[in-house]
Amino acid sequence: MEHLHSWDGLAVSCIDGMFIKRTLDWISNKTKGIFDFRTEVGASKAILDSEEDRERFFGVVETSLKLHNIKEVWLIDHIDCGAYEGSKKHSSEEEEEKFHVEKLKEAGEIIKAKYPQLSVKKVYVDWKTVNVIE
Repeated sequence: MEHLHSWDGLAVSCIDGMFIKRTLDWISNKTKGIFDFRTEVGASKAILDSEEDRERFFGVVETSLKLHNIKEVWLIDHIDCGAYEGSKKHSSEEEEEKFHVEKLKEAGEIIKAKYPQLSVKKVYVDWKTVNVIE
């Protein structure tokens, strides 16, 4: 099947509604405002903890590649994520961010191993900022 459209990427965010608008606004500012969007419980957690969820996610990536010729995947975790037991699990916001950075990196490696042609952007959203993880 030939690509119907071609745009930057697929954004995968947690389902938590507190962060979706800010996340979408941020991605829209980084792109031409056209991208695929998917929510998963815990974003990185879905890729790391459940083979069934991971395979479903890979199916979405395949569809985005086929239909929209994406070049990037943005994987977006956030502070106080209930899928990861929320902020109460951590002694500080800094510790919580470190935890999510590690999870994003692990999930990013899985995505990159399956799709080496794609750039994987790892993003962490806290109460005030949206941070791209290098």
